[in-house]
Amino acid sequence: MALRVDYVVKEMATNLRRNLTLTFATMVTIALTLAFVGAVLLINQGVNRSNVQFKGNVQFIVFMDPAAAQPQIDAVGRQLSANPQIKSNTYLNHEQAYEEFKVLFANDPTLVENITPADLPTSYKVFLKDGSSTAVLSLTEEFRKAPGVKEVVAAAERIKKNEEGFSKIRVALLVGSGVIGVASMVLIVNSIRIAMFARRREIEVMKLVGATNWFIRVPFMAEGFVQGIVGSVVGIGIVSGLKGWLLPIFTDSGGLFTDFRLTSGDVTGTAIVLLVAGALVGVAGSAFAATRFLDV
Repeated sequence: MALRVDYVVKEMATNLRRNLTLTFATMVTIALTLAFVGAVLLINQGVNRSNVQFKGNVQFIVFMDPAAAQPQIDAVGRQLSANPQIKSNTYLNHEQAYEEFKVLFANDPTLVENITPADLPTSYKVFLKDGSSTAVLSLTEEFRKAPGVKEVVAAAERIKKNEEGFSKIRVALLVGSGVIGVASMVLIVNSIRIAMFARRREIEVMKLVGATNWFIRVPFMAEGFVQGIVGSVVGIGIVSGLKGWLLPIFTDSGGLFTDFRLTSGDVTGTAIVLLVAGALVGVAGSAFAATRFLDV
């Protein structure tokens, strides 16, 4: 028997309508699961973006005062180059600092537009021969006192603070998504089984007249697909809402989220992942349920 699109759509709509309450519950649990997963993905991207200044094993950064005179900047550079504990250093002028600033604050185009390269401090990114905390701490204290230096930021302090703080949030979200994910799979399987049980006599007749298992299974898989897609769309909406409404509150309040950075591209990429994941969860759950019920 050949499958027709109108047949699949009709059967899928009938099954969804018959189990409306269970279908709604399934979509909600899928949405919550994917919202948790999306939050974890965005946290990973936000932490990576906030630590972009320290990529390449940079141990600490010496930020010069924007008003520092060129002789002071050059003196700090010579001091860094002459220090035997320092392997190398990279100087970022105003233009290079501005390019990095645009990456860090890509989610705030208004701020980027209102800042000019001259407003940003030049800096030295420092690589050490010995990256131990003792060496880093000693050198950061030394260069904080140098003339023309505004601030010295150590990678260990910033990255450790970010990763330790967000790791607890990640674990909580992953546990939550795991628990609700199991619940969503159970609901998908149950909704498909209930639909197939209600039509068990019809399925028996279809098999007797030559219908293949795939002919019977596909409408139910389409049902799971729709549940997964709708649930993922709702989950994407939740994640986008949290990013647009809740994240600014956290970043403005300081603390752990002070350096947290996300862009619209991060949200779009996460949305695509969630959409695919929702579809796969729905299809896989329904395919499993249908397979278990086809031995009639």
